[in-house]
Amino acid sequence: MPLASEVDLRPLLAEAIARGVTVAVPVSDPDGSMRPCRLASLEPAHLETDGMGIAVPKRREPVAVASIEVVLVPGIAFDAQGRRLGRGGGFYDRFLPSLPREAATVAVCFGAQRVESVPAGPTDARVEWIANGTGVVAAQPVSPI
Repeated sequence: MPLASEVDLRPLLAEAIARGVTVAVPVSDPDGSMRPCRLASLEPAHLETDGMGIAVPKRREPVAVASIEVVLVPGIAFDAQGRRLGRGGGFYDRFLPSLPREAATVAVCFGAQRVESVPAGPTDARVEWIANGTGVVAAQPVSPI
């Protein structure tokens, strides 16, 4: 679910839900972990705001990580090597390595968020694809997290 400064994915999520696709959104836990929970509706009555200001489902129906095929990854900046600058909590850096090997990771960003280089350490998870208003490109080299 997007923050005000992020690409608004709600129309895409609504279309996926309408087509019967299982849509999961991250729910952050106090221990710093993130778990996927089913998003059944975007209606305000079905959502609440968590402590980080993010809309999450009121009903926390877990989705098995093993069933995830695509993760749309937010961030502040992304580079051509798939490195991302997050918001500093490390939630995605801990979550992405738990995905099935065949799951695709796609950064969704505005064009201005594509930068020459993002600093990264050994525990920073990368994305395989970067999507913005001008298209979708493979982060190079394309490789698992």
